[in-house]
Amino acid sequence: MEEFIVNFAQNIVSENVFLSYLFFFISQSLQILFPPYPGDMVLILEGYLSELANLNIFLIIFNAVLATTLSSILLFIIGEKEEEKILKSRIIKYLFDTKKVEKLRHLFDRFGTLVIIISKIIPGIFSVTVLSAGIFKVKRSNAYFAIALVTLFHHSSLIILGKLLGENWTIIFHSLNVYNKYIIIFAVIGLILYGLMYLLKRKLLR
Repeated sequence: MEEFIVNFAQNIVSENVFLSYLFFFISQSLQILFPPYPGDMVLILEGYLSELANLNIFLIIFNAVLATTLSSILLFIIGEKEEEKILKSRIIKYLFDTKKVEKLRHLFDRFGTLVIIISKIIPGIFSVTVLSAGIFKVKRSNAYFAIALVTLFHHSSLIILGKLLGENWTIIFHSLNVYNKYIIIFAVIGLILYGLMYLLKRKLLR
C-alpha cells in the first residue's frame, strides 16, 4: 500500500496542485479515522513533494494540521456522545484496540490531557486515546487544545524534515519504522514487568 500511495501522490502533485492538497487532507484524516493508514509516511512525503513541486510549505503544514485536528475532534465527539456503546461496535473493535480504553481511564484521571500529548509519540494509540478522552468526558477545551498543539508540533516536524531531506526522505521514514518497533517492544516489556510486579505484590499481601 505504501508504494501505491507514494506513486499516486507523486503523480497527482505533478498534475494538479488543488487535488494534491485534497489528497493530503484526506490522508491525514484517514490516519486518525483509519489508524492502519500510513499517515506519518505521507507527512514526510508531503515535505519532499512541496520542495519538488514548489508548493507553499506553510499551506502544506496548515492543511495537514487542520485535517488531523478536525478528524480528531470528530472522534472525540463520537466518544463523548456514544460513550460505552461504541465499544460494542464491530467496526470500532476492528479499527481500534478497545482493550486499551479501560487502561486509559486511569491515566486520564491521573494525568489529564497530558495523556493525549504523550500518546502521539507512541505508535498506534493516538486515535484510541482521543476516542477514550471523549468517552471519559475530558474537558473539551483542554482536549482540543492538546490535540491541536501536539498535532502542530508533530506534523510540522515531519513535513519540514521531508522538505530538508529531499530525495533522501525515505531515510527518516525507515528510521521512524525502526523507532516504532522499539517503542512497541519496550511497551510490551513494560507491561509484562508491570504485570509481574502486580502479581508479586498481591502474593506478598496475602
